[in-house]
Amino acid sequence: MLGAMAAVVIAGGFAGLLWLLLRQRQLGRAARARAERLSGFLLTLSRANRAVLRIDDETALWREACRLCVETGHAVLACVYVVDGTLARRGATAGPAAKVLENVPDPLDLTHPEVQASYTCRALREGRRFVSNDYVLDPLAGRWRSEAVAQGVRAIAWLPLRRAGAVGAVLMLCAGQPGFFDRELLALLDELGDDLSFALDNIDARRAQQAAQQEIAAGRDRFSALFFGAPLPMAIVSIRERRIIEVNQALCALYGLDRAELLGSTTASHAYGILPEDRERFYAMLAKEGKVSNLTLRIRDVQGELREAVLNAVRMPYLGEECVLVTSMELGRRAPGDRS
Repeated sequence: MLGAMAAVVIAGGFAGLLWLLLRQRQLGRAARARAERLSGFLLTLSRANRAVLRIDDETALWREACRLCVETGHAVLACVYVVDGTLARRGATAGPAAKVLENVPDPLDLTHPEVQASYTCRALREGRRFVSNDYVLDPLAGRWRSEAVAQGVRAIAWLPLRRAGAVGAVLMLCAGQPGFFDRELLALLDELGDDLSFALDNIDARRAQQAAQQEIAAGRDRFSALFFGAPLPMAIVSIRERRIIEVNQALCALYGLDRAELLGSTTASHAYGILPEDRERFYAMLAKEGKVSNLTLRIRDVQGELREAVLNAVRMPYLGEECVLVTSMELGRRAPGDRS
């Protein structure tokens, strides 16, 4: 009797020890799997940070983000839905479970009641992260759950992505194990979402800068065409030094000089041009009113004759200097006091 009881106790103790060993082994496997998940998404986050700096196109960004989440983050499916008015279009997909989406409409109609109840639409509408760590039993899962489960999807996370502060896309990540998205992993995914949102703003900033540079270049080309092709004599003069910065062909023809002979010289260094006392009237009006409008002055031409001309001038920055753009129109008559 005692021997039988001892055998039972020993067997029970052995069974308990075996259970503990199996349990420790399971916990060890789970810990290793969890460590691999965290390590994988840390690598995803690191590579995403580098992608932010080099990618200038949102489509390329979506593809890279999905690829990284699958290749280094161990997701079985990564998909980005991008808002387009009342639609959500698929921007990119990656992963062996991507065939899950074959029967899912693209684009999604965000006004449809069934779509509005989906996690994807809610993430876009509410701008917050959603997680289904047991998608098989999730009562809120949509009618495509059976296809997802058949492809091995057991957990899904939806990350909203912002552009200029507004939610413009959502990153959907699917995993093959229930409980995949624990607290630490979700913290990493939130960082990934922030990085992708920053990348979108960075893309927009670079585009705006390029557009501004193109507009500046186009404006400069238009100005050059008007300035150099104008039939009226025109000059750009620095206000501080009263030095001639640029002239057009009509002004060169008026004085019979080459452009190179005029550039860099001061307005007072020539025997022709506006008479000294009238030049001071010109600068006095410019200083007082910030511009010169229809001011009649006397100009000595290259033959030494005095003629009347109407001058107009506006301030403008040019090549880093505060300048004035001067246009003149001769009245075609000799100025009073001309003895020639």
